[in-house]
Amino acid sequence: MRRSRWKESEIEDMLRELPTLKDDRTKAEVYARIHNKKKKKKKHWIPLFAGVASLFLMVVLASSFIIEKKGTTSREDSGSSGKLSLSESKEMADLERKDSSNQEKPSEDKQEAQEFSSNQAKIESKDKFSEMEPRKGEKEKTFEQAIYQDDLKNASIITMGVPDDQMNFIVPISIKLKHHDESDTLNQLVNQMSDIDEAQYGLSDYFPLDIKISQGNDINTAHIDFPEKSQLLAEDTLFLHSMEETLSYNNIEKMTFSTEGKQGARFAHAGYLKEVDIPHQKKRTYLLYQRDESSPSFLVPSNMGYRDFEEALQAGKGEADIEGISPAIPHGLKWERISSNGDLVTIHLSDQAVIENSQETLQALEAILFIAKDFGFEKVKFENAPIEEVGKLNLTEDIMVPEAPNQVN
Repeated sequence: MRRSRWKESEIEDMLRELPTLKDDRTKAEVYARIHNKKKKKKKHWIPLFAGVASLFLMVVLASSFIIEKKGTTSREDSGSSGKLSLSESKEMADLERKDSSNQEKPSEDKQEAQEFSSNQAKIESKDKFSEMEPRKGEKEKTFEQAIYQDDLKNASIITMGVPDDQMNFIVPISIKLKHHDESDTLNQLVNQMSDIDEAQYGLSDYFPLDIKISQGNDINTAHIDFPEKSQLLAEDTLFLHSMEETLSYNNIEKMTFSTEGKQGARFAHAGYLKEVDIPHQKKRTYLLYQRDESSPSFLVPSNMGYRDFEEALQAGKGEADIEGISPAIPHGLKWERISSNGDLVTIHLSDQAVIENSQETLQALEAILFIAKDFGFEKVKFENAPIEEVGKLNLTEDIMVPEAPNQVN
């Protein structure tokens, strides 16, 4: 144990140096003071007990408040969209009461709605079945967009050559109308130029044009009169290409021109012209045009011609480095040889030729038919086809080339 550094003598000396303490009270006074303190000490137990009781009550109340708050918070957090306001809670309660009432006794409106939904479902089911019902028990619905001679027993067609949205190609758009006399074709054409909504097909807003179109010297001639400073005279390449495509499908063989009633028109690139013959056999291939996935796809003739029919067919499989343009003939549609006899061309298909009864195959076959039409053929024969029908095309027979492509109504 550590010993103290202080000696007893030193401690005594230090105590002597402390000031002297003196109590002047008598013994009676000291005794009375002690007695009073004891009484006061006994009286202090009552407020002390009351304080402890109050503290305990506060602790109990605080614990209850905390527990209740935690429970509320838990309920709020468990909701998928947070706590509900009073008005929202009331609305939910009202909805629950209404829903309970509806379950117990459906209203007349609800019964009528159920009957309407049931009837509508039956109608839609019937329409769907009718639409998809195969013809002759095997064939799917038809998908063709081309118009054939058999489609025109009580109808007429108007075809317009509309530029695509980048003005790279002229897309022929065909509209089937009630039958009209051939002499009224140009009037019907002008009407359709005014009515067409090119944007819905993914094409340029091109029509109507600032020209007057009327019949020329005969029924197969269209006369076009320009305003003095028509923009079409400056953009003549696109204009002449569009009008040739348009009029060729409407049995027009020649265009004649005038400017403000005076014979002839001066074009920026083609020069001064009085008339232009419209070729009907341009020996082109056909490709597919589709602006985007929300727009329809159309057969579109190429801007260049080809030496022979087979070369044009092969070009229909080629990839074009132009936005919106794709091959019309898939690589899987193969042939071994091609022969012709007068107005009939025969395509001898390969054993590996992929042909299905589908929209894609039908569009490819119709592209071939239009290529044949551009080379002056009137009928096409597909030999060695793996199936008998695609759409309404019978591959076991000679197929007449269509009258016009891309029907939109």
